[in-house]
Amino acid sequence: MTTRKTQRLYMPMEHMPAQNGRLDSGGVIEPTDSQTHYLISVLRLKDGAEIRVFNENDGEFLARIVSISRKKITLHLAEQIKPPVIEPETATETATNRSVTLAFAPIRRQRMEAMIEKATECGVTTLAPVLTAFTQSPHVNLERLRLIATEAAEQSERMSVPHLLKPQKLHDFCAGLGTQEMIFCDEAQAGQADAHMLSFLQHRKDHQKPDRPSIILIGPEGGFSDQETRFLLDQTGIHGVSLGSNILRSDTAAILALGLWQASL
Repeated sequence: MTTRKTQRLYMPMEHMPAQNGRLDSGGVIEPTDSQTHYLISVLRLKDGAEIRVFNENDGEFLARIVSISRKKITLHLAEQIKPPVIEPETATETATNRSVTLAFAPIRRQRMEAMIEKATECGVTTLAPVLTAFTQSPHVNLERLRLIATEAAEQSERMSVPHLLKPQKLHDFCAGLGTQEMIFCDEAQAGQADAHMLSFLQHRKDHQKPDRPSIILIGPEGGFSDQETRFLLDQTGIHGVSLGSNILRSDTAAILALGLWQASL
């Protein structure tokens, strides 16, 4: 019988040479090279050990190691232990009332990786790097961030990994929003009770507005430039909100904003 402590591995469909590219009871799959290295060299698992494998399309299955060598592991899929879960859609599709995109100006590597990890644990569906005037680190290692998000999804019992978009300039990102609404955290409104993010979301709920902004934009450590703030406030469907009276680091602001967004549900 599996437990929550059993190692989980995310197995996207494109990485599975198994039957019809799907997870299914009785099937046989092989983990990726990096997963194999982790299972053998880090966890030191042996023949017969159990792990859990999952993805958003097929659900989660108990798997047993049936063959192991120095560089290769073969897993036999046993019973399904969780069915597929329809999670909120990504920002590239029609947004649902529970989908949320975190758009963020890239910051220093360690803080950004921690932000990606925590945002994944908080249930964010899409991660969107946005380049602004005061962006500290315009170069983003997407593969590294995707790995961070995958590991966070594995440990937090999620059934999917957030979609990670390529970096875009702020104006280009906003041009692609279409009818989607966005909240951006505006330091100029810090401390204004009526501008607080939770008050804003509650006001929409009280007035029975069916949709709420599905995108949260966090600026860089230096904040948005005056020109950028004016541009954002001039856009229909983009709303400036406050996160309180304190000026927060970008990674702190991102997690607080996601927590408030979840609380408003």
